[in-house]
Amino acid sequence: MKRLLLITLTLWVSIASFAQDRQITGSVVEKGTGLALQGVSILLRGTQIATTTDGKGQFALRIRDTGMVELEFKNIGFVTQIVPVEGNEPLTIELVNEEAGLDEVVVIGYGAATSIKDLTGSVASVSGKTLARVPVSSAAEALQGKAAGVQVTMADGAPGAEINIRIRGGTSVTQSNAPLFIVDGFPVSNINDIPPTDILSIDILKDASLTAIYGARGGNGVVVVTTKRAQAGKISLNFNHNTQVRSLARKIEVMSPYEFVKIQYESVVGNNTNRQKFRGNFGNPADFSLYKRFEGNDWQDEILGGNPISQMYNLTLSGGTQSLKFNTSITHHDEEGVLIKTGVMRTNVNTKLNADLAKNVKLLINPRFTYRQDRGPGADKVGGGGLINVLRYRPTNGLREFSFLPAEDIDPEDERFFAYTNPKGDIDQNYRRENRYEFTNQASVEWAIIPQLTFRTLGSQFMGFRFSDLFFGDLTSEARNNNGLPVVQLGTVRQNRYGWTNTLQYAASKGKHNYSVLAGQEIQTSTEYSTAQGSRYFPKAIEAERAIRNLGLGTPWGATSFMTSPERLSSYFGQANYNFDRKYLLSLTYRADGSTKFAPGNQWGYFPAISGGWVISNEEFMANQDVFTQLKLRAAIGKSGNNRITDDMWRYQYGINTGGGPGWGELNDIGFEYYGNTGGSTLPNPDIRWETTLTRNLAFDIETWQGRLTITPEAYWNTTTDLLYLSNIPTTTGYTRQMQNIGQVTNRGFDLTINAQIIKRDNAYFNTTFTFGSTKTRVDKLNGAEDVLWMTSDRWKSSDFDYMLKVGDQLGLIYGYQYDGIYRFDEFDLQGLNWVAKPGTVNNDALFGTQPGRPKFKNHVDEEGEENVVNDRDKVVIGNTNPKFSGGFNLVGGWRNFDMSANFFFMYGFDVNNATRYTLSSFESNANNYFNILPEFNENARWRYADDVYGDRMVSNALYTTQYQEVNADATIFNPVDIGKKVTHSYFIEDGSFLRLQDVTLGYTLPKSTLSRLKLGTVRVFVSGYNLFLWTNYRGYDPEVDVQTGLTPGVDYNRYPRSRNFLAGLNITF
Repeated sequence: MKRLLLITLTLWVSIASFAQDRQITGSVVEKGTGLALQGVSILLRGTQIATTTDGKGQFALRIRDTGMVELEFKNIGFVTQIVPVEGNEPLTIELVNEEAGLDEVVVIGYGAATSIKDLTGSVASVSGKTLARVPVSSAAEALQGKAAGVQVTMADGAPGAEINIRIRGGTSVTQSNAPLFIVDGFPVSNINDIPPTDILSIDILKDASLTAIYGARGGNGVVVVTTKRAQAGKISLNFNHNTQVRSLARKIEVMSPYEFVKIQYESVVGNNTNRQKFRGNFGNPADFSLYKRFEGNDWQDEILGGNPISQMYNLTLSGGTQSLKFNTSITHHDEEGVLIKTGVMRTNVNTKLNADLAKNVKLLINPRFTYRQDRGPGADKVGGGGLINVLRYRPTNGLREFSFLPAEDIDPEDERFFAYTNPKGDIDQNYRRENRYEFTNQASVEWAIIPQLTFRTLGSQFMGFRFSDLFFGDLTSEARNNNGLPVVQLGTVRQNRYGWTNTLQYAASKGKHNYSVLAGQEIQTSTEYSTAQGSRYFPKAIEAERAIRNLGLGTPWGATSFMTSPERLSSYFGQANYNFDRKYLLSLTYRADGSTKFAPGNQWGYFPAISGGWVISNEEFMANQDVFTQLKLRAAIGKSGNNRITDDMWRYQYGINTGGGPGWGELNDIGFEYYGNTGGSTLPNPDIRWETTLTRNLAFDIETWQGRLTITPEAYWNTTTDLLYLSNIPTTTGYTRQMQNIGQVTNRGFDLTINAQIIKRDNAYFNTTFTFGSTKTRVDKLNGAEDVLWMTSDRWKSSDFDYMLKVGDQLGLIYGYQYDGIYRFDEFDLQGLNWVAKPGTVNNDALFGTQPGRPKFKNHVDEEGEENVVNDRDKVVIGNTNPKFSGGFNLVGGWRNFDMSANFFFMYGFDVNNATRYTLSSFESNANNYFNILPEFNENARWRYADDVYGDRMVSNALYTTQYQEVNADATIFNPVDIGKKVTHSYFIEDGSFLRLQDVTLGYTLPKSTLSRLKLGTVRVFVSGYNLFLWTNYRGYDPEVDVQTGLTPGVDYNRYPRSRNFLAGLNITF
């Protein structure tokens, strides 16, 4: 009986216990397609109880709780979803593909994604849809004005031109300020050749709490690019096409033929030999008025005045099952530049293949291929001396316009020179082709060991090849240096990079505690090989391509090869994230990097970071307010580094001298060593160490108006120490330079982003985004070999230094002389035929002379015996190339089947050294070239030296003393004939502030009723305009030059002008 009672009691307890268990069942599908999702992890939040979906997307989870519970649904490539569950009714969960849920998720490093609401660091995100609306071929260019604190500038307007991206102004003074670019987990040098149509999202990491996980490479911020992923479903084919027409956006006016011959005559009037030669080519002064009947050659119309057509084709094929899916995109873009015979052609192939090897193991394969061809001489070569010579080239060939030269007086070679040595003919004389092939292969395996724990291993390989072909015809300067015969130069570069990354990520919840941990290891190695060879003395009339393919027709010359030392990086990193009840957020990051760019003992750098957030709107005291949908305070501090210096700066490098002695240190009979130092004049420094940046960030995330208005103000403060700089050292060491850690700079600034949904209706919407950024960088310390560092721009080399690093100064300050008008007659006494400066008149003999009509500059510093004398000590800050602020204003809207977008971009409060204008105001190297000049120096404005009737020189001529003074009484500007060298002064420093209407797009999507009959998915047609309007007082082609790049920014010289583009296109989904 007792045994029977015991058995009965046991059964009763078991049945009661089973009755208290609860089973939740359901299915998980992809939102929008309804496809079942396999392998989705389902976690009971606050516990370790979990399960996954089967091949049909179904699941069953047994729990003991009977009340309200929360389930977390998580799957790679989809937005994680937390669902409250009460009761036992079967669930149907729709997970949003990450492409559709970009507004809620950001990628913060090594494939890890997080909800914006849980974010503690500073991120600017731009969706692929936003980028695709911009009618450009480069993802980098499409970013302009889209992210606060991110400055995107184009070096010039050439097709495929270099695009500079600076995050919060950059942190380095002497090394590259380019951010680290990560594309699908692989570091790349830039994103200029990635088509916007391939991109799913771009996340820009701006503070060290997020960039520290990239350690040595993240000091200037990180740009994380995610391309479109493979998606399950029926096979889908997308086709995109546009045709684009370009035209020159702005012109620079130059003198007419009449004004040209007048000023050219003034340049030779004091030299009888040159004057007679000039008269033989252009006639006598009394006849110059005949040139008024000619408009002259407008070389800008000839060289830049066409309407080239560019075309883009994109084809994307995607589909598959949940266990095997793919996405392949092919993009071909052929751009013709406004400068004739220039352009770039690009072909990109990007494939992603996802395969489920098992229920919890996924394989991702991602090969990419890029081909790029650059053609044409570019702005630096056209016209022999670059685009500046297109502007300077004479508008008339003088008496040849009148056919006044007798045939017997014509020299055939001279006539050939006149006919072909002009900007248009010179393009054929400078042939350039550069072909690049880049192959990137990536493969990764993801293993969900348990629902909360995922292991990922990623292997990557990059191979890049670049082949450059240059031909210089017999009329080029290169040929003139080689017996007047054509020259060919060929070059090849090969790059190899390999990487292997392993990460282990754990995420779990317990009650109100939510946490995740990421640990990883990474190794990378890269090498580069290059060769160069040349051949010269080709037959004078040979064609470019024939010479390039037949070097034997010339004489071989200058073959070299080079291989860099392997660059290796070994890293260990970890990150931990925690939040309590989605109210209190904490993130910790640590990374250790070892780099072969530094000597043993200094190879390792350590980069910690911490950030936190307080979601004020989730507090109980905010429960009854309806103003803020979200109100969050974020703060972060951390370190990141910079190792972007040349390899082997810390050690001696030796090469074999084949003419030297037989052994180490031995000399041959003429005194040559067998081994030589290949480091040249640079002294190795085994003590150089990492350049390190400490960043601090404080921000608010404000969401109001039921989520339709978001405001994000951010303040930051960055300090970069141990600045790496190639310093000058005493020549007594036997060397001239050495890489050193020289000092410290501070970077402070403010970012602001405002997003507003102004109209939100079923058939209409209108959204705006405003971005604003302001930054200042100052030098705090210089403790290297030099206390003050002077520099000169390599683009336009003035006769003296015009940039300086100085403690307390901002970076990018232009130093020069302060222009003070022109000398007037009342500052001189006429003694005989000479004008002698009166006492107290500032002496400018060191620059352009002290005479009436010459440019005058202010004297700021006097020394004993040199009062009122202008010299090097009188240079002051005459320009600041740093914008006070910059940003963008973007509009997106739609009504029924119509859509529109418009993007504005602005910079305010920065200066540009308009060296193009200076050169067009100078007679430097004018002899026998007859360069043209700006019309602001027409005879009614400039100081004049020649008599109009007889063509005599009026200076120091007793017959013209009175006339000389009367003619120049109202002159407002100096005469360019007096300018024979490059001197940086304030007259040519201009305010570059501008507002640009970057692009406008209008589109129309055909109705579904029409498409169903055509059996098409979607069809959209659109028209766009790019670089439509520019509001600025700047007098050059475009003020947007190399702003905040390098130590000598803001120089406008030989820049390829930007074009105004109009295009029409269509998007079709089959």
